[in-house]
Amino acid sequence: MKNNQLNILTSLVAAMFILGLFTGLAAAQTPAEQYEKTREQYQIHKDKYDRTKEKFNGAQDLFEKALKKFRETKDNQSKDELRLKFREYLIKAIDHGVSHLEVLKYRAELAENRELFQFDVSANIDVHIKQLEKIRTDVQQADTDRELLDAYNGLKDLWIKVRLETRYYVGIVLNHRISNFIEKTDNVSARTDAAIQDLKAQGKDTSKLEEKAASFENLMNEAKDSYQETRNLFEEHKGFASDGTVTDNKDAQTFVNQGNSLQKETVRKLKAASRELLDFVKEYRKLSGGRVIVSGTGRLEANGTGRALIRGNVTATVSGNATLVVSSGAKVTTDGTGTKETLGNGDVKYTGFGSATITGENIRIEISGNVTLTAEGTGSAVLSGRGSYHTEKSFTVSGEWQKEG
Repeated sequence: MKNNQLNILTSLVAAMFILGLFTGLAAAQTPAEQYEKTREQYQIHKDKYDRTKEKFNGAQDLFEKALKKFRETKDNQSKDELRLKFREYLIKAIDHGVSHLEVLKYRAELAENRELFQFDVSANIDVHIKQLEKIRTDVQQADTDRELLDAYNGLKDLWIKVRLETRYYVGIVLNHRISNFIEKTDNVSARTDAAIQDLKAQGKDTSKLEEKAASFENLMNEAKDSYQETRNLFEEHKGFASDGTVTDNKDAQTFVNQGNSLQKETVRKLKAASRELLDFVKEYRKLSGGRVIVSGTGRLEANGTGRALIRGNVTATVSGNATLVVSSGAKVTTDGTGTKETLGNGDVKYTGFGSATITGENIRIEISGNVTLTAEGTGSAVLSGRGSYHTEKSFTVSGEWQKEG
């Protein structure tokens, strides 16, 4: 065997380790809230991804066996077999790479992600798919070891850029989700302060609550600082052009690593803050003798005997043997023959109403007695007494009422 052929085959052997770049690719999971058609489209991409991954792993195994045999014998037959298995390995790697890009493109084009990017992710992915198809043709038509090695080098360089761009795109989506979470907690501190002051007015020891509230606020401030640092980093996006493509591998690698580290730190702080808030709610429930605060956006259902105070932009239906007081801006319809009284502060009191529907923005609803309640919208509710309740979507707590102390 000629020396230059031995050198090229040595390079092909080393390629096995570089091609490990393709191992460990993870297909994104479809969100549960997608429509059935969207889920079916996702499944098509996911099935293809799984098939190409399985074939890629099989080709890798055969290549490793051919490599082992070549190392042991170093004859022309083992050299030819190694070249054949390496060609097949490259083809399966390209197939797997294309399926990865198709899943990435699908994810980028989902409605909730499409507006997040200031560049055309799909167009970038289409370019890379064409580049992979060109390399596939080069591999299939390669007649010499040098041509195979050139195709491999092109594949390696391209895949480094694809992985960096993938991490950049995923980082943009994660930043958006972190931002949404932080926005939802903006008024939590005001609510915890109000709850503390309410219990203080009752003569309760709120020292633990104040500790949890302070810890929550500190952690949220740290998370916001970390998130702002991440935003600043992404605005610069060093190593990436304004169209989202890699301009410098080293700078891009440094950028995505820094971004990933900052995002992990932000998420860690947010999780810690959430734990402090959960502990606050548990302590509040204990001190308040059974009162439960429910807040957020979604649907609340409650059934029991006691008192409920609801505030916000809501639509509520109430039935049972109860007294209903609503703020002046609320619209109320009833189907009973009870009484209606306008109070001195402008609130309206209903008794013996059978069932009632209340709707409005920034309204207040007070209910006392034996009641069945359903409320939808954005706001908060304080429940006290004995009974049960259930929440859906983004409300922050769930459980049972406890008997007032």
